[in-house]
Amino acid sequence: MKKKVLFGQRWAFEGYLPGEIKEGLQGFALRKTLFSKQSRYQRIDIVETVGFGRMLFLDGFVQLSTRFEAVYHEMLVHPALCSHARPDRVLVIGGGDGGALREILKHPVKEVTLVEIDQEVIKASQKYLRAVCRNAFQDPRVRIFIDDGMHFIKTCISMFDCIVSDLTDPDGSISRALFTKLFFLRAKRALRKHGILATQTGYVSDDFGQEVRRQMRAVFPDFQIHKAFVNHFPTWEHSFSFGSSHGVFSKLSENEIALRFHKRKLHARYYTPQIHFASKVFPPFLKSKL
Repeated sequence: MKKKVLFGQRWAFEGYLPGEIKEGLQGFALRKTLFSKQSRYQRIDIVETVGFGRMLFLDGFVQLSTRFEAVYHEMLVHPALCSHARPDRVLVIGGGDGGALREILKHPVKEVTLVEIDQEVIKASQKYLRAVCRNAFQDPRVRIFIDDGMHFIKTCISMFDCIVSDLTDPDGSISRALFTKLFFLRAKRALRKHGILATQTGYVSDDFGQEVRRQMRAVFPDFQIHKAFVNHFPTWEHSFSFGSSHGVFSKLSENEIALRFHKRKLHARYYTPQIHFASKVFPPFLKSKL
């Protein structure tokens, strides 16, 4: 698991536990600090860097960089929504930076519900991360609730076509409960028939990712993993996991994904119908981690 970032005058370092990687540190050269505040729930820092653009840190952990966030957000959202024939109603849990919301709104959705526990993240992102959220929070299709995601989803039954969990890693953070079997069971109940859950599940090879994927597989009989290298997450490739109860994924061909992609007039920096399927291919030495 990652250690928190150490902020200095010129550098921010994200360290790792001994033995996890040889490099030991990932450094980000700082230009200036744009925003720093302790909210009710976490420490929020937004900084300008030399090579990664603006970066968001929560409790000292890297969340995004404006240079590479599109890889993360597109791979979290589009494999799920392109796998659904009509994603009319979508729930986002977390995602206070607005990146996932931005990508969801590219689809012909009728309503998107965003549940974020920390309103300060939304406020800071709207002011300092406009390149990420753009006008997503102002879209008339969006409803925003400041609430705990685990509490919110408890009473939801057959309400959503897709659920996107855009969460911080659970290193002692407020998101820990949202990576448990109980949450996945509640998400399954909240989905309509043919509904899809999408969530980030850490690095392909780390213990956290492996455990969360085991929990998801126990709940969703139809399950698949995609991967992408997100440069501000420097160890291995990041994993994105998707679950459904009705055999959605195995029935989809590249032609069908391409048809939906072009019919919906999607524009993406990283995701394509070809990437959709290529990102599911893993080398033999990693298959034991899946």
